[in-house]
Amino acid sequence: MDEIDEELIQTVDSGTIKYTALAKKTNAPLSTVHFRMKRLEKDGVIRHYKGEIDWKKAGFPLTAFIFVNTDVNLLKKLGKSQERLLKELLSTAYVREGYVITGDEDILLKVIAKDSAHLKETLLNHIDAKEGVVKTKTVIVLN
Repeated sequence: MDEIDEELIQTVDSGTIKYTALAKKTNAPLSTVHFRMKRLEKDGVIRHYKGEIDWKKAGFPLTAFIFVNTDVNLLKKLGKSQERLLKELLSTAYVREGYVITGDEDILLKVIAKDSAHLKETLLNHIDAKEGVVKTKTVIVLN
């Protein structure tokens, strides 16, 4: 798998979809599909589009959940909230999902990686390096 393959997968995962394909599938005019899709998006029924990727087959067999502790006072000084920090973390290529959570930790991330070295690089250079992140705890999925 090369950079082009990875970029194609990332694009599909971002959920780009063509209205012409939807029009064919529903036997509806393109203008109707366009109008209805925009309405569904505006009403919040459709929040985003995602492709369904088999990440193991794509060369990312390792899945981990990372619990993140934040420094709330530092975040306030930086003019950030936990939600804004989460958005920054979600912009990291291999972070697939993320949530602000209750309990001992503040944020939960789902991360994919090529191997443990790739996970380490993502963790140290992209997650731990974010201002406001104090501590992380990683749990690796076994199956």
